[in-house]
Amino acid sequence: MLHINDLPTTVLAQILYHVAVTPADRLNEWKEKLPLLAVCRAWVKLAEIFVFDHVFVEVSEACTNRDSPIDESIHSTHMSWTSNAELICLRDCILKAKRITIEMSGGVTLDHLQHIVLGILKLDHVDWLRINTLSITFPSFSCGHFAEPDDIDEQTIADVARTMQYFGQNMRGIAELNLGCPIFRSTEDFVYANLVSLYGGQLQVLRAGARIPLDFSHFLRKIAVLELYLDSSADRVLPSICGETLKVLKLDSVPRNFAWHHFRYDIFTRPIVFSQLTVLHLFFDYSVEEATEDEVQSKTISGAHNCDQLVFPALTQLAIQNCTPDCDLLYADVPFTELESVRLTGSFDDIANCSRLKFTWVRDLHIDIYAYSPEEVAKLCNIINHFFTNICIGRTAALELNFKIFNLDLEQIRWANLTMLGMASINYATLCKLIARLSNLTELQAYCLEFGTATVESLAEDESLYICADLPLTWGEKLASVMIIALDEDCPFAVSACGIKAFILNTGALKELSVPEPLEPIIRAFIDEYKDRYPHLADVITYEI
Repeated sequence: MLHINDLPTTVLAQILYHVAVTPADRLNEWKEKLPLLAVCRAWVKLAEIFVFDHVFVEVSEACTNRDSPIDESIHSTHMSWTSNAELICLRDCILKAKRITIEMSGGVTLDHLQHIVLGILKLDHVDWLRINTLSITFPSFSCGHFAEPDDIDEQTIADVARTMQYFGQNMRGIAELNLGCPIFRSTEDFVYANLVSLYGGQLQVLRAGARIPLDFSHFLRKIAVLELYLDSSADRVLPSICGETLKVLKLDSVPRNFAWHHFRYDIFTRPIVFSQLTVLHLFFDYSVEEATEDEVQSKTISGAHNCDQLVFPALTQLAIQNCTPDCDLLYADVPFTELESVRLTGSFDDIANCSRLKFTWVRDLHIDIYAYSPEEVAKLCNIINHFFTNICIGRTAALELNFKIFNLDLEQIRWANLTMLGMASINYATLCKLIARLSNLTELQAYCLEFGTATVESLAEDESLYICADLPLTWGEKLASVMIIALDEDCPFAVSACGIKAFILNTGALKELSVPEPLEPIIRAFIDEYKDRYPHLADVITYEI
């Protein structure tokens, strides 16, 4: 009989890989891998590679007299922590560790970071030579330590410098840095800025969910993935970056006057070429004052002369939120030729600004409009028509209208290639007529449907009365998924139920239906009762919301 010791090491490694391939994000998830070490001796050496590759440090603090999450008078009683760092050291598996995650919660502040560095990770004498990924998260609301960078005291600066020295000496190979929270300027932000300064020259991945004070000294010359939450109120929002190394760029809270010169190799470089960039997400800060009409008019007339010339030869994903009328992407000559996905989010004016983007083909297009003026309904149709008629869409064409539909002229709609439609609020009869014009629609999401007694006949013994007299018997020949999140509160429940019944009878391709919890058993019973008479109901799966 074949024994486990007879199996080649490569076979054992493949078996272990399938068991441990899912990465653990928390210490509790990591503990689920420990039984791999108890199978047999042949597995231990191989399993250690998968089990001890990630160091976790989870720290929390119990506080007393907590009247406010940011009360500076709070005095802590004790700190509790859990970590697998000691076990990794005891088993002499330090060289197998590749990632460290430090997560602080509750009242934990900068004061406890030194205990983590010296007491848990023992960075004063343990060399974590193979660690290449460092993730640190401070609490969203720290207890104290809120200060502008210029107001940080000398003792804090000295403590941070000493901590950075330990990181630099015994955790030298960091190529990926993930920094989460806080969302306010504080000494924690100062720590983050120092970490970026310490590892900036070698970083390939930087993700920061905090507004980190960066300057020219933070030169990211090897960066490939950059995700930053910018401080739109600061004069300096980005470090110096070599745009030619970037593959993923995601910027949140981007100021209106955002300048692309941060990505220049030198002041004379023109155009700015992002030769490897495949993913670009720009979420503009909506609270920042928009450009004046004179500024927009001036930039529009001068065109690319007043814009940074940007080139994205490899771009495949583009997402823009709250697009400003003077965004360089709109006026520069940017050849969007190989786009796989485009997502545009904002008000009607923001989406109208995006209509200036120069691309003619995309595999997946998603437009999300969350506000418009009822007086501009004609312009709204024209803008949406532009995207869904002038642009060739290869697979998915999605439109979300997160507002109440007013006086929609169905004759103006040119959305024949639309595959997904989402709406905040719409009249039931208008929705049905709209769907009848969308022959390629496969998915529908409606937050609220407004019903009226004139639209849907009263519940009767003859099931034919469920069907509205002024609507065709079938629509949405490809409509397979429908989600109705809420019903009209002003409409009697029985009328709403009758309307949903009429809807599913007319939707011949329906496969999945999600409705509010009180309505689901009623619709399920209706489907079960009539599925023999209406065969298309037999495959419908219902879900409650």
